[in-house]
Amino acid sequence: MMPLRSVLLLLMCLVAWAQHSSAKEPVLRACGHPAAPPMSWDQDGQLTGVCVAAARRAFAAVGLTLQVEPPMPWARCLRMVETGEVDVNLCGFVNDKRLEHAVMMEPPVGHNDAVLIVRRDSSLVYRSRADLNGLRIGMGRGVSFGEEFDAYLARHTQFDLALSEAHNLQKLLLGRLDAVVTARHAGQQQIRATGCEAQLRLLPGKVVGGPLFMQMSKRSQHLGVLPKVTAFMKQPTQIEWVQGQQTRFEAMYASMNPPAQSKLCSR
Repeated sequence: MMPLRSVLLLLMCLVAWAQHSSAKEPVLRACGHPAAPPMSWDQDGQLTGVCVAAARRAFAAVGLTLQVEPPMPWARCLRMVETGEVDVNLCGFVNDKRLEHAVMMEPPVGHNDAVLIVRRDSSLVYRSRADLNGLRIGMGRGVSFGEEFDAYLARHTQFDLALSEAHNLQKLLLGRLDAVVTARHAGQQQIRATGCEAQLRLLPGKVVGGPLFMQMSKRSQHLGVLPKVTAFMKQPTQIEWVQGQQTRFEAMYASMNPPAQSKLCSR
């Protein structure tokens, strides 16, 4: 018969093992833009893209699992980062409001310019912001290309915030907007995917340029890992890997989203 001391020791070991096996691995929640290919987009109810892949890789390198939330409106994602309901915004431009509640994680995971989408028959020529004065300008709700530029649009244009990029393009096609401000790569992909290349075009040049950063909520319990994540992301091999993902995901988006037969574009 086993001595009482041995039984107690065995029970203690079993309890410790059970506690260890039931302990959950650290998990971070993340959200991102649902319509910004190739950086992030909604593919069959899941977010995918450069920013998603880069974030998963970076946090896995420091022993953390990234739980990417299902696609949601961009404005809702930003609010959840602000309140700490999610830990990470997968990537976005920097502005003063976001700096109040999130830490920008160096280095950037991409660089994208803000450009104007117009109808093919538009006579708009963009040289400076003043060329937009009085025009009907659309932008996605929650999207920002900097406080200064956003404020200029609000003061000097008929500024129209839509729930999604798709809504903006519909308004543009129907003549309810004169131009839509969006990120260059996302705009190119969306025009192609909607099958409206004969009706819509991107104006040359840019209205704003800037890098895209992963952003961690200042309310996150995992802020302490940022130095390790940053050190990993700054490794030359990692920077090269991220750069290669843009080409990969551009091709993936194009293959998964062939041009649609839009009724508006078939008129």
